[in-house]
Amino acid sequence: MYINDLTEIFSPHKYDQYFGKFMRGNILGYALKKRGKECIERHRAFWENDSIGVPLVFAIAENPEFIPKPWVSQKTRKEWDLFPDWHVNRVNNYLNGTCFLADAIPVASLTVGLDITNTAVLAGGDYDYSSTQNFIDFKSGGFKLDNPIPLFTPNNALVKDLECCYDKVIHTVKDRAMVNTPTTLDALSSIYGMCGSKTLLTDLVCKKKLIKKRVEEMTEVYLQFYDYFYAYLKEKGYGESASWFQVFAEGKFESVRCDFSVMISEDMFKEFVIPELVQVCDHMDYSMFNMCSVKHARFVDALADIQSLTGIFWNPEPYIEGVKDYLHVLKKIKKRGLCLEVVCHSVEDAVIVARELGPDGLYVFFEKKFNTCVQAQEAIDKVYGACR
Repeated sequence: MYINDLTEIFSPHKYDQYFGKFMRGNILGYALKKRGKECIERHRAFWENDSIGVPLVFAIAENPEFIPKPWVSQKTRKEWDLFPDWHVNRVNNYLNGTCFLADAIPVASLTVGLDITNTAVLAGGDYDYSSTQNFIDFKSGGFKLDNPIPLFTPNNALVKDLECCYDKVIHTVKDRAMVNTPTTLDALSSIYGMCGSKTLLTDLVCKKKLIKKRVEEMTEVYLQFYDYFYAYLKEKGYGESASWFQVFAEGKFESVRCDFSVMISEDMFKEFVIPELVQVCDHMDYSMFNMCSVKHARFVDALADIQSLTGIFWNPEPYIEGVKDYLHVLKKIKKRGLCLEVVCHSVEDAVIVARELGPDGLYVFFEKKFNTCVQAQEAIDKVYGACR
């Protein structure tokens, strides 16, 4: 079933509440997105921790008429990161080879260092790829924990090179999709990557003030970097952001995180991580915490106490089988008033999440790309049906 008239399935109260409130504003549109207006309205309701009858659903499928263009280069994998043609090839293959269904927005994202290296590089650090190219090997480079972090400047080599990449991507994307803001790893985890676990864990005890100072400095430099590119994209006619969570935010959005925090206690999380998260969330219009491990579940209360945090991205270890054993955690997140995006590995999981949590402030994210649009639409309809 394709939804063409939302008044048929949504209550008049919620239809009037959201469409009356927002249709007076500017409705953005992308050439690759069908029924984009309805999708954007559902996103707007989501950010209010509400819905218009169904949750957000991210579902994409293969475009059977498209053959991906192979990438051939003599450059190293790291050199690709700031090579404009690589980004253009990657973005075109994704946009042209994908059908965007339900609430999936076509997004052109520039992936540098697997989306986790910008903070470290801005602080003077460096990185390279593992032999399999699937992992990042952080290097301290010019980063010294005892030295203050260099101030942000638009003349930074990373900034100039990345801007060239954005220029070329924008030229090819035009109005087909939104162009995403840069993404990165948090400051504390970046320090962990550059200094190693033994050094950081020792310094968290012996050099508390120094660690806190460096984290604050690194975060501030990254926020200035983010603002620079957000202003640049807005000037080019974009100004939306999604990070790698594939949400649609009309304004500044960040996927806040601290991957390193799985190694520390709840008290240390509050002392070292919460201040950094507050610093970022206060700076953004919207933000969601990347709960990339079930070990992060113990931090739900501390996270919910951050007034400027909008929600949680439930993205646990890949070997976790389904959501059934963690419904109590997901329900607690919702009870604490946070929006929730849940990565689902199966249609069964998606139906369970929709049925148990209800549609308000919920985003169901199908991680795998469907082989056909028919399969994707069948999955979407099952999720919608679970809410009726």
